Amino acid sequence: MKDTGERHDFNSVIVSETDYYIHLMHLATYNFALKYVKNKRVLDFGCGAGYGSQVLAREAASVVAVDISPEAIEYAIKTYPNNNLEFKELTEFISMDEKFDVITSFQVIEHVTKVNDYITKLKNKLKPGGLLIISTPDRSDRLFNIIQKPWNIFHIREYSDVSLQRFLKKYFHDTNILKITSHQDFVKHEILRRKKQRLITLPCTLFFYPNFLRIGLLKSQAWLFKKLKQILKGNDHLSSSEIPDHSFLNYTVEDIQISECPQTSTDLIAVCRLQ
Repeated sequence: MKDTGERHDFNSVIVSETDYYIHLMHLATYNFALKYVKNKRVLDFGCGAGYGSQVLAREAASVVAVDISPEAIEYAIKTYPNNNLEFKELTEFISMDEKFDVITSFQVIEHVTKVNDYITKLKNKLKPGGLLIISTPDRSDRLFNIIQKPWNIFHIREYSDVSLQRFLKKYFHDTNILKITSHQDFVKHEILRRKKQRLITLPCTLFFYPNFLRIGLLKSQAWLFKKLKQILKGNDHLSSSEIPDHSFLNYTVEDIQISECPQTSTDLIAVCRLQ
């Protein structure tokens, strides 16, 4: 399966502290959902490579996992077979007339252009009293407020806890927003990376740029930085003797924390109940 940087998998290669934090964060998000899915009929919408769907299948009565990418679904079927887990392409799922007790949709909403249609369709797939659980990056340390669009070329919009709750409250009166973080020694690296990224990419991501221009500028900037890095690496004769610091691998999924008011956070989780 082609690595776009947007579909995480247990088999992904960990090459940096950022990769490892994101890996644990994804796993912790699915672990968080386990307490809601026990013996339930579950839809995992935007399942990607399928690793999280098989986590849910450990406790759920059954899981239908859906993704827009045929390649991702083909990979998931081969990699995560399970008797109570069914992978479907979006085109196949649309024709299904079925409702679910719990719907999970992790790291999806930021990619969606017609976000009102997205939420409405998921809401219509819920049984009365059912739960929708969503996760998305927390824009608070990723973007400058008002003036900046996402620096991730795959993201259409990003949310703060306030803006996410305001939006979801239009559809679910019972909505609770939680934040994802970790021990400060671990999460601070990711927070600093995001703050640095928002500053570097600001000239390419101003709010009045159309998306095609934003994406083009970001790709050009990334290409330029890649070339500069290659040149600098070629001139760095000491780098080969340096010993990489992999102490971050001592952290585990148990070190990822999900709560209402942490000091800093990287991502958000919304738990919405249909009344």
